[in-house]
Amino acid sequence: MSTDKIVVNLPSESATLKTVLMCFANPTNAVSIFKYGGIDMALFYQLWHNKFNPFYDYKEVCNQQQTFMNTLKSNGVQVLLADQVPGCGAQHYTRDIGFAIDDTFFSANPRRHYRKRELDGIKALLAKFSKVSCIDDGAIEGGDVIVDDRYLIIGLGEETNEKGINCLREKLRESNIDREIITLKFSHRGIIHLDTKFNIATKGVGLIHPKSFDSKSLKWLENNFYLIEASDKEMKNVEINTFSISPKKIVMQGRSTRLASLLEQKGVEVIFLDYSEVLKLPGSFRCTTLPIERVYD
Repeated sequence: MSTDKIVVNLPSESATLKTVLMCFANPTNAVSIFKYGGIDMALFYQLWHNKFNPFYDYKEVCNQQQTFMNTLKSNGVQVLLADQVPGCGAQHYTRDIGFAIDDTFFSANPRRHYRKRELDGIKALLAKFSKVSCIDDGAIEGGDVIVDDRYLIIGLGEETNEKGINCLREKLRESNIDREIITLKFSHRGIIHLDTKFNIATKGVGLIHPKSFDSKSLKWLENNFYLIEASDKEMKNVEINTFSISPKKIVMQGRSTRLASLLEQKGVEVIFLDYSEVLKLPGSFRCTTLPIERVYD
């Protein structure tokens, strides 16, 4: 592995992607998840409100990931790979183990024990990132963190709590990052992460499932974004969880034709890919990508 430093720079979710961190799926099953994480009420709520099938074909997941990686590379993106940690059934959802904000990579602090082990897979890379800070109190995961040009938007749900957000505030001050944090609350328990219910598709445009948010949070989103509403079915199929390659280019599931049409009306080019096997836990394109560097063209 090269000893060259890896530049961390993320001004917004929709800026042009230069470097992303991913990880191929591990051969594992639900037993390993329960072994390391146990069962709690949050899991029961998540199972109730989301589609789960832990018995995915990891080889097919890897094949679909490889196609996605090839698409990213063909668009000039450098794809970094985390080291696979045996028994980590959700490690291919790299989004949750960290997040970049401006010039700093923040190592997340997952609530569940089985997800904490995933951080072992990026130890070698952390030493190469240009600037790193570690969340060491509370719980926070990258799927709940969305970086906007103006705001840092964080979902307060099952996997991210107030203590984790407060720790991030302190780490932002230490890193000299001046960002206003907007905390969004959900209308019910069982939300896995914010980015399955709201996601920035391009600058100023968000995909959303309105019924997932409390009235105050929904009002804030309505006042700050042009919102494209996903139906209950589209939400459950994780179609909100898209991934921006650049301000005008986005990756979506092949089934997301209605949402894609609405984005195309906003001048966005849509790349359709099959991610059907990846979706089973569930999580889609944003969940399996951890952007390290984005730039404004």
